[in-house]
Amino acid sequence: MNRRSRAEEVFNDIFDTIKDKQKDIGGVVNEYASNTVQKPAMDLIEDPEYISVITDLPGVNKEDIKIDLTESELEITAKFNEEPDGKNFIRKERRYGQIKRSISLPAKIKLTETSAIFENGVLTLVLTKQTEKKSYEIKLD
Repeated sequence: MNRRSRAEEVFNDIFDTIKDKQKDIGGVVNEYASNTVQKPAMDLIEDPEYISVITDLPGVNKEDIKIDLTESELEITAKFNEEPDGKNFIRKERRYGQIKRSISLPAKIKLTETSAIFENGVLTLVLTKQTEKKSYEIKLD
């Protein structure tokens, strides 16, 4: 075998090894990404009196949802239950863990006039907007 053929063979082996490692790394990254819980899909709808927030939370139990609300911000936290260990998964694509989604609301809301419904994996919040604007008169000394 001449030197050129041997050199080409060595380079081909190196490139084949690099390609194999790229596939391995790609597989690990895909597996990690598929098991990472991402932000849930959320729709925000505004009309003159209300703000409606509709969030998809499939596979979440009602007890595992926490809603924190201020006049101008909303935070939803949900926990997706983990499958028990010891199962022989051939493929595992469902997501597990905890998600947290925080948003600034487009208007201030009345905290005492809100409603929340969780049905068929969809959380619907109806938030009543504050209609009165508070103003203060400042007197000059």
